[in-house]
Amino acid sequence: MKKIAIIYGTVETPLQQRAVAELSSVILDDTFAYPACFPYDAEADRSAFRCIYVGTKENNPYIRAHSAAALTHEEGYAITVEKDTVIIEGYDDAGVLYGVCDFYHKYIVRFAHPDNDRYWVNVWERDCLPDFFHTSYPAVRERGLWTWGHVIYDYKGYLDHMVKLKMNRVIIWNDFVPVNARELVAYAHGCGIKVIWGFPWLWGTRCDKVDLRALDGKSEEIFAFYESQYANACGDGIYFQTFTELNTDRIDGVLIAEAAADFVNRTAALFYARYPELEIQFGLHATSVKNRLEFIARVDPRIRIVWENCGAFPFDYIPTKVDNFEETMAFTQRIAVLRGASDRFGAVTKGLVKLDWRNFSHSEGSHTIGVSSRALKENRVARKHRIWKYIQAYWLVNADYVLRAVREMSRLKEGDLLLAALVEDGMFEEQVMFPVALYAEMLWDCRTDVRTMIPEVAMRSYVVFA
Repeated sequence: MKKIAIIYGTVETPLQQRAVAELSSVILDDTFAYPACFPYDAEADRSAFRCIYVGTKENNPYIRAHSAAALTHEEGYAITVEKDTVIIEGYDDAGVLYGVCDFYHKYIVRFAHPDNDRYWVNVWERDCLPDFFHTSYPAVRERGLWTWGHVIYDYKGYLDHMVKLKMNRVIIWNDFVPVNARELVAYAHGCGIKVIWGFPWLWGTRCDKVDLRALDGKSEEIFAFYESQYANACGDGIYFQTFTELNTDRIDGVLIAEAAADFVNRTAALFYARYPELEIQFGLHATSVKNRLEFIARVDPRIRIVWENCGAFPFDYIPTKVDNFEETMAFTQRIAVLRGASDRFGAVTKGLVKLDWRNFSHSEGSHTIGVSSRALKENRVARKHRIWKYIQAYWLVNADYVLRAVREMSRLKEGDLLLAALVEDGMFEEQVMFPVALYAEMLWDCRTDVRTMIPEVAMRSYVVFA
């Protein structure tokens, strides 16, 4: 087998380093040999190696001289394999990383399975690599996961798996800022992932107990909490929920939609006065406001509304609940442009795995996030097996509904869309379950049909079936 060399750019960046590490891991898995890694040097003799050039035109002179790809989208990439040489070019550093991920997904996996009775071959053992060209960019600009922080048992594993799925946002909800928040954010940024910290603006497990006639001073309390807890946590924004998680439109006779819009605007004004560039996301449950959208239209346009509980699967926790899908899509079309064509729209989809509310209790203080023992993680993987088996079964049946929803939201909000799947307490840090990987691929490329997508995702070595 010919020796392999990864030739990276002359200007190293954290994402380029991550891309080289990911590519080295992929090659090691197949060849049981570490590839040589070199910065580009025009004078170097590389004749003894099968070379893989990674980087952008700006930081890798070889790519600048030899790539004909015309990349025009952020996070986009091009993969070229020709004359036994590989070029993985990114529009930007994130594109380099995602190109490396898809070099595995689109090239190695594809050419390792020759569709004959050999079933599998080692691509690297061929005398010459098969020629190939592929370019891509994300359909959804902000793609990621939503989770309570206390059920992340290994934050590095959680973020590492997000990288493999080409995800770039995580919303982490906590009662209090984690003790090691800064360390988590730093690691996430090295993975190309932005961290949005979530905490309540009068949300609780009993929203019906909020006194909507006694909100004076509550905005100031929330802002003071942010300043004491999250202002120095190095996150990339905040996400909040308020008293909308109800199946009624009123609390003690007060209209929830009207009270929420007024309260949110009043509270956000305090944040914007001190932090005018702060990313603020409003996690809004549609169940209590769906018939009173004229009030939600008043929400400050700087705030991104992230809609939840909008109807049928994939907004429902249960992946069998598809009966009202067309009605759900009609509602989604309304809310996507509720505040005008430039409405900052987002959604949290469900139907994967959620918190076990039977064993839930609110934290009474900060905790250290994502540093649990191996024994605890192995125990929880086993406990989640039956749940994932059920979810997996109905994703195989109903995945097309998810793809249709993603495709429609992408069409409506091309260029400015946030979609995050609720994946909490499902041991994602240990195992990338098939439905999560399939969802992530839909966020990247909702143009591909689901019958093509399913086998491609299923053949990835890191994807697990329950």
